[in-house]
Amino acid sequence: EVDDFEIITFNSGGTGARPAKDGLDGTAFPSGVRTMPVEATENVAPVIFWKKELRPDSAGAGKTRGGFGQIMEIGAKGDAEFAVNAIFDRVANPPKGRDGGAEGAGGWVGLNDPNGTVLRTKGFQVIPKGRRLLLKLPGGGGMGDPKARDPELVKRDVADGLITAHAARDIYGVEVK
Repeated sequence: EVDDFEIITFNSGGTGARPAKDGLDGTAFPSGVRTMPVEATENVAPVIFWKKELRPDSAGAGKTRGGFGQIMEIGAKGDAEFAVNAIFDRVANPPKGRDGGAEGAGGWVGLNDPNGTVLRTKGFQVIPKGRRLLLKLPGGGGMGDPKARDPELVKRDVADGLITAHAARDIYGVEVK
């Protein structure tokens, strides 16, 4: 049996685009801190981070794009329930774009189960035994007309798996093979 424990993790989305630079990926705003490695958390608490990666197509499109949000999947070690005190933002109201830029993808909080069970974005709630918490953290809003984005930057994002070739073509006007 495990004693009670508490961890704090920054569940960071993408920041908004800047006039001359893309937004930052998976970064807490306004502090600008990044989260510590999940392995450090797993080493001190009975939790497993099954997934922590950038969320494709979550950044708002623009001449400069927003930062990408993250997907995080968290479960308890063994067959135990755990609780979360949720304080998630930008779920009902996605981050806005500016000057013709698109809004970033809104967040989502739920369970990784066949029903896609949605959880509240605020307050204390228990994750049942054997279930995993799934967080789809928001992307930042874009700035400026997406068609004015440097095509090489669009191609790089496709090659890195951050946007789809479909988004490159339909949103940015860049054909990627």
